Amino acid sequence: MTEKQIKRCVIYTRKSHEEGLDQEFNSLDAQRESAENYIKSQKDNGWRLLPERYDDGGFSGGTTERPALKRLMNDVEAGKIDIIVVYKLDRLSRSLLDFMNMADFFERHNVSFVSVTQEINTSTSAGRMMLNILMTFAQYEREVIAERIRDKIAGAKRRGKHCGGPPVLGYDANIDTKKLEINKEEAKIVREAFELYVKFGSAKDVARILNEKGYRTKAWITRKGGQHTGDEFCPKTIYRMVANVIYLGQVHHKDKIYDGEHEAIIDQALWEKARQIMDCNTRAVGFRKNTINSPFKGLLKCGYCDDSLGITYTGSSGRRYLYYVCAKDEKRAVRECQLSRAPAGDVDRVILAQLGKIFRTPALLFQAYQETLKVDGELKKLLQTKQEKLKRELEKLREKIEQHPEDHALRNNFMESNRERTEVEEQLKMFDQEISCLDIVNAFSSIDVLWDELFPAERYRLVHLLIDRITLFEDKMIIDIKTAGMKSLVKELKVGEDVMVAVPADHEREIISLTVPLLIRRRHGRKVVLIPGTDEYAAANGNIEEPSKLAKHLAKAHVWMEMIEKGEVANISQLAKRLGEDQSYIGKILKLVNLSPELQQAIIEGREPESLTMARLRKPFPEDWEEQKKVFAS
Repeated sequence: MTEKQIKRCVIYTRKSHEEGLDQEFNSLDAQRESAENYIKSQKDNGWRLLPERYDDGGFSGGTTERPALKRLMNDVEAGKIDIIVVYKLDRLSRSLLDFMNMADFFERHNVSFVSVTQEINTSTSAGRMMLNILMTFAQYEREVIAERIRDKIAGAKRRGKHCGGPPVLGYDANIDTKKLEINKEEAKIVREAFELYVKFGSAKDVARILNEKGYRTKAWITRKGGQHTGDEFCPKTIYRMVANVIYLGQVHHKDKIYDGEHEAIIDQALWEKARQIMDCNTRAVGFRKNTINSPFKGLLKCGYCDDSLGITYTGSSGRRYLYYVCAKDEKRAVRECQLSRAPAGDVDRVILAQLGKIFRTPALLFQAYQETLKVDGELKKLLQTKQEKLKRELEKLREKIEQHPEDHALRNNFMESNRERTEVEEQLKMFDQEISCLDIVNAFSSIDVLWDELFPAERYRLVHLLIDRITLFEDKMIIDIKTAGMKSLVKELKVGEDVMVAVPADHEREIISLTVPLLIRRRHGRKVVLIPGTDEYAAANGNIEEPSKLAKHLAKAHVWMEMIEKGEVANISQLAKRLGEDQSYIGKILKLVNLSPELQQAIIEGREPESLTMARLRKPFPEDWEEQKKVFAS
């Protein structure tokens, strides 16, 4: 009699909630005991239980982010397991999609799984069929439970009840009544934050002042014992606070607001003032800041913080000026990064100028040609696959419309799918005409013209195909070009006398670095990027550039103040009459002499902080010079 082949078995158990896990014999133990007995009953078939335990206590079956499950999957992949035994299928997963992915994973590694209570064995075709049926019902049960929970939360919100979530500064949740109660010490911080925001109208100023006073955001302990310490305030924290209706004694649910059971911390008048200021500060006409796209998105990095550069804008006289800003520094209450705002248009032009030069390199042109053919081939296949899929969808929709001609939803779906198919066909026509290497040479001989003709998606695709990273400093820009191993390009590149070309020794990827010198300066009231070879760059290096408008105002302020001090005029009123200017205008200009010597010197040299503008100077600012440095930090 031949010996049965040994089959290595393991048991997986799971429980959604942690309640009861501290008991001597809990749900996980009960699941394991049933599975162990089942394995013993299969001893004659060669089943042997391995000692490793895979227990997930306190983890939902709706996700695969479970530590024991991850260990189980790793051991399956390593070939350590033959059979997985569970008490019930939903212990493994409650998501049909996740379960089918796991079933496919197990099948690829020749691993079967068995449900003790449902008599399911995936080694047989009947078992696989029953598995699919049961998992469909498990998914349905999970969705019904989720829907009931959503309805319960919606009903509770309508009655103004607190339904959990991260604690907010100013309130504590009563463990017994489940209601929010005012934390008096924290409520003082909240009121002060609202009052400061109404006074200064700047979230950064509010965050800075609160941090200087030693205040911190909400600190709390989770049910599992995890500690959340309070962090420093940042502008984002202040915006969230001002926008949170909970401080007005209300609760928010989706797009509706209801009166809450808890007591308000902020009165209606203060709330409306703060919201009105925030709405004015965040209002954008035409487009929102987070929707501004740049072809260099994801490539631009801050040379000082090693973080991404985001994009923002300022407005003046109906025009908008785009700027690259350090994303990490934008989150801080006080600026620390050395990199000031860099005008996006000027930065883009410097990059394009270098691309225009390096694309005259024959080897790089050939590489671009080969990469273009490869990418175009892959994109064409994707579009053809999508075209076939849309054709099938349109045929099915056409059949349904014939059966239900009165169904407007079906007609709308048909029109939408037909529009998508038309767009795909138009994109496929672009691939009918092959691009030659000569076409690339001609195109990049005048890259500025080509750039204007490209769609935004095409610009993005082009630069990410060729550029690995762009690092920006105050006095230089480093552009890392992908070379695909062709280090001989260093000798071939013709990028100008001022640009340094090097191959980083410690870089993992095959790149060459171009170091482009530049200067970021303020000229004629706005930031500009100056590059070598221009008169403006030479003037800036020699400190002979034309004074800015703010510098001219500063000069006026000192002249007028000297007239008052010498007794040529008795006061601002007489000075206004003598100069023929409005008295309020004279007062605004004279405020400049109260700035610290350091800030005045920065204005003269054209390197004043971004926030130091005449518009900002109209508002009150501290007389203390150290405080001024914090208020007008770059």
